[in-house]
Amino acid sequence: MESKPEIYHSDVFWKIYDAAHATPRPRVISNRGGTRSGKTYAILQYLHEVIPEADKAGDITSVVSETLPHLKRGAIRDFERILLHPLKQDPAWNASDLTYTYPNGAVLEFFSADSPGRVLGPSRKRLFVNECNNIHYETYRQLAVRTTGRIFLDYNPAALFWAIEQVEPRENCATITSTYKDNTFLTPEQVQEIEANQADAKWWKVYGLGEVGSLQGLIYDEFEQIDAMPSGEEAQGLVEVYGLDFGFTNDPTTLLRLLVDTKRRRVYIDQRLYRKGMKNPEIAAFLKEDGLTRASSVYADCAEPKSIAEINDAGFNVQACSKDAPPRSEKLQFQLQWMQGWTYFVTKDSLETIRENRNYSWATDASGQPLNYPNDKGEHFDHCLDALRYALWSHFGQNAGHGAYRISIVKRRRHESHH
Repeated sequence: MESKPEIYHSDVFWKIYDAAHATPRPRVISNRGGTRSGKTYAILQYLHEVIPEADKAGDITSVVSETLPHLKRGAIRDFERILLHPLKQDPAWNASDLTYTYPNGAVLEFFSADSPGRVLGPSRKRLFVNECNNIHYETYRQLAVRTTGRIFLDYNPAALFWAIEQVEPRENCATITSTYKDNTFLTPEQVQEIEANQADAKWWKVYGLGEVGSLQGLIYDEFEQIDAMPSGEEAQGLVEVYGLDFGFTNDPTTLLRLLVDTKRRRVYIDQRLYRKGMKNPEIAAFLKEDGLTRASSVYADCAEPKSIAEINDAGFNVQACSKDAPPRSEKLQFQLQWMQGWTYFVTKDSLETIRENRNYSWATDASGQPLNYPNDKGEHFDHCLDALRYALWSHFGQNAGHGAYRISIVKRRRHESHH
């Protein structure tokens, strides 16, 4: 008889377990956690173990995240790791409905918070709102009133928001704080990488200690998320440019595709690449596979002339960005202020770009006053956003304040944007 694999639990799992079985039993269990604490995995693991034991046919547990791409690359991927086999090989998994049916007939379902029909749909027994700081309170409220049993929340406490202010103070809410130290499955290298950020007090408070921070002074307003890039008639007259930022061991190589409406100062962003360890021939191969040619306008970090030359030898016309601004210079401040004059739309698949945008902030002095350059301590949230700046500034902004743009766009028929 084939033996079942041994199941391992982290310390944060046992925190969830203890809270769930406390007396009186709480309606809500809220897990505020630092980076790599394993909070999402632990909650899903708890649900996966309790559903077969406590539920009956027809009982539904819902796992909700802000968008479908976020869900697939986050909670669903973690659930697959818990199962120890690919979901597509499991007959209990319905890939169309994103549901998993247990032998007792109970169902674990996954859906995104941007699906009104699901948010306002039928009731459920349990609810898990993953990274709840990324959804609106009204969405949570609609989900909560349709939940008959327990609710689980998790989030990074970067700043005050509705869960901290309106849910956790209630008597029926148990609040857990978890950190990377509660995740006993991290490698020594991962722990070392996290602890290397202790010098950045603001970052360390939130992502190292799991405490509520006060993230202020974001450089850009939050990008509006869209399902897909403009195409067909909607894309007429928009200028296509690409931004490329090089990385290797610690930093990713990133590529963004932009469609730019200069009349309305709108930028549509699609993240095409975010990957570590790529050599120049691999980058060139990716550009080719992604449909770029020598005619494509690509702007890359001007500090990497050798990389640019090697990629161009493979049949491209990558240009060095307009002399990049030193990290703490007035030139960079001017470029960023110019960038703030645009409205940005980003595809929901561009998860790392969205994450960087939510954390890209001005540095502060000892008294907390903002300085005129981005925060360059701790984890860097500028790989995708540097690629954005290389492309937009180099193609459209170099002559800002010195006359008209060097480019013009073809007149297009008037039409309403789908945004």
